[in-house]
Amino acid sequence: MTIRSSAGLMRFFKAGQHSNPASLIGRIGRITLLATLYWQCPVHAEDDWLSHSQNILNALEGQTRPAWLDSNPHQNEARQQALEIFNASKPIALGVTPDHAVSQTGKPLRVMFISFSLGESVLKGIFEEASGQDDVLLVLRGPKPKQKLPGLFADLKVLLKDIDPVPAIVIDPTRFQKWAVTTVPEIVVEEQGKASLRVRGVTSLDWLKSRQAAGRQGDLGRFGEVYEIAEIDLLEEIKHRLAAMNWPQKQQQAIARFWEQRRFEVLPETQENRDRLVDLTITAPHDVMAPNGNLLIRAGLSVNPLDNMAFGLCLMVFDATQQEQINTVRQLSCQDKKARVLYLATQLPRQAGWDGLKTLETTLKAPVYLLTADVRQRFQLQKVPALVEQSGNRIVVRERKVTQSKPGDH
Repeated sequence: MTIRSSAGLMRFFKAGQHSNPASLIGRIGRITLLATLYWQCPVHAEDDWLSHSQNILNALEGQTRPAWLDSNPHQNEARQQALEIFNASKPIALGVTPDHAVSQTGKPLRVMFISFSLGESVLKGIFEEASGQDDVLLVLRGPKPKQKLPGLFADLKVLLKDIDPVPAIVIDPTRFQKWAVTTVPEIVVEEQGKASLRVRGVTSLDWLKSRQAAGRQGDLGRFGEVYEIAEIDLLEEIKHRLAAMNWPQKQQQAIARFWEQRRFEVLPETQENRDRLVDLTITAPHDVMAPNGNLLIRAGLSVNPLDNMAFGLCLMVFDATQQEQINTVRQLSCQDKKARVLYLATQLPRQAGWDGLKTLETTLKAPVYLLTADVRQRFQLQKVPALVEQSGNRIVVRERKVTQSKPGDH
């Protein structure tokens, strides 16, 4: 959603009056952005306000909800594992390969499948012949068993010593799979995604070039000795590792890390009832433009968004680690009965984790979100529990002393 005018912002808030609670999830991630754009506290420098607001305007399109709203806390872990498979399915250019290794000449690409099973002397000869030929690609399937990639790179650097320029060498297990290569050496001439010529048991690029010059095409068969591939299939290895993973344990570890690392916006508990008015009026030091070029606010103009539209929200801010504060916010009521109530927790019990959050939402019969630094600053929140709502053309922050616990409240 892109806010292109104040009317668009008003529609954003009014939409909540006719939506079910679930529909709020897509919008809550933008509350901080909207508050930052329209309700910057006057205590901040105006230039900072302009710069920050302009950045938000430019970045607002396509914003997604924050990660802490995800109901699947190990989603990032799974996504990372999937990313590993995806990356393994792409060629890995070795560190010894120059950036210009394979030029985009448009010529057919001679792909030679190699392995350390060929022997170091044969490999060195292949490297020397391939040096300087921009239509040649040397392909390995992966590292040797129990060998890590840095070890493979180190072995190759020894063989590539004094060879300049270094030939193009990649680790590409998907190419082995695509052309069903099970022994080495094998050369496949790739042309427009197809194999125009292939041969096994040949390491001489000049021999292959002579056959190409003679117009030979198709599978020429075997012309020499072939060997088993000494290296593992890197892609299959990653798949096997993923299949062997203890996912329940990984899930629990991801959950634990989330709550251990989560930073909370902790506020002290209020000791007396107090109402504070917050003026949201801002003065623009420069013109503020929308991404489409429309003028939103002219330089020097003082704007109070509440003069033209209703806030439409009632924020209940509390410390979810304190049962007395939970009891208090359950008893608070908003003056505007049509306002949408949002529960914002300054912190949650870390040990309880997601189960604790679910229990809290069941108790309040509503979603609970974590208070962010931007929202805390924009509404000048100082103590909790507090209720934030509109009063005329101002925002009122109502700090309330906690109520005493009663039997059955826990």
